[in-house]
Amino acid sequence: MNKKVMALAVAGALAAPGAALAQASSVQIFGTAYVEYGYFKQGHATPLATGSDLVNVDIMQDPGAELGVKGEEALGGGYSVWFQCASSMELLGAGNAARTFCGRNSAIGLKGAFGNVYGGNWDMPMKKTGGIGRLVSDTGLWGVGPLLFGGSASTIANGLPTQWSNRQNNSIFYDTPVWNGFQLLTGYSTIAPANVTGTTNLSGNKPRMWGLAATYTNGPLVVMGGYENHDNYSPTGALTNANDYGWQVGARYSFGPIVAAAIYTKQVYDTGVIAGVSTGADAKAWGLGAEWTIQGPHVLRGGYHRAANTGGNFNPGGAGVVAGALMGNRIYNGGIGATGASIWQIQYVFNASKRTELTLGYASLSNDQNARYALGGAAVPAAGENQNAFGMSWKHLF
Repeated sequence: MNKKVMALAVAGALAAPGAALAQASSVQIFGTAYVEYGYFKQGHATPLATGSDLVNVDIMQDPGAELGVKGEEALGGGYSVWFQCASSMELLGAGNAARTFCGRNSAIGLKGAFGNVYGGNWDMPMKKTGGIGRLVSDTGLWGVGPLLFGGSASTIANGLPTQWSNRQNNSIFYDTPVWNGFQLLTGYSTIAPANVTGTTNLSGNKPRMWGLAATYTNGPLVVMGGYENHDNYSPTGALTNANDYGWQVGARYSFGPIVAAAIYTKQVYDTGVIAGVSTGADAKAWGLGAEWTIQGPHVLRGGYHRAANTGGNFNPGGAGVVAGALMGNRIYNGGIGATGASIWQIQYVFNASKRTELTLGYASLSNDQNARYALGGAAVPAAGENQNAFGMSWKHLF
């Protein structure tokens, strides 16, 4: 009998640490179910001389829909280790877009009184804080990312060298604690596996991105600023070993049932030497947004965002607009003008619960004479063509 009691005591002692660790750790499934439907009037195709039209289309999209698993374990002394793996959800069926497991914000990290350090595939500081200055979406039918940042997506190395709202693969991040409402966010990309041999690729050796952003919160006011640098990127597709940079500032303020936000962005590209001349290009944009909780679950949301004329002396094809001057979704043509655009939208939002939102609305894009921006999901039109769309969306957080 004594031997049995002793054996049980030993087994209990050995099991106790494991039980304690299990109690100190947690794993949960989370996600965002999101689908939007839109009817788009796309405008004319290019070249206009053919008289061709881009057909009016109705499409469904699921930007931002994700399914993830995350967990955290307390290590004692105020420290904890955590992980997250988030992937895009195929709510519309397979084949709508390329999906990657852990292709959205995914990392492993350590946090404590010193802050939070982590590595993986995560939003860079500018992307993390950009939403403070805008109340409408970054992507999709309601998206203003193309005007503000040249686009928004996940990327590896310099896979999308013209955009500035990036979720960057193979990166290391550090976020400070919040000090009297102030926080600093940093991010630094490592060399992607495809570049470890040091051989020359389209961007030169060792393309790298780094950035930082700061936020300050004081009651109803939130202010942000961010900076991002791209080393050895190639926005024109030529070997330039370029150094590009971008920055943003923005703010959000709540007063009663109304929330207002504003944002300003600028990006500067080093486009290399053309015909013996050093060239460059730049893009600037700004936006305003407001949200009014009318009563109960009923909300009115709207925004206006404007991309200014692109600047700089980059013009690979001579005077005028040429196909070679299209960088990403922007036209760069040596500053001849009329390369800006504006987007405005209005939405009625019904908050069915704290986690469920239904939206109806309208978005309108106006391109200047030489601009070729497109609404999220629509085809790129001819220069100077306008687009508009009626849409609805469903979103549920879990």
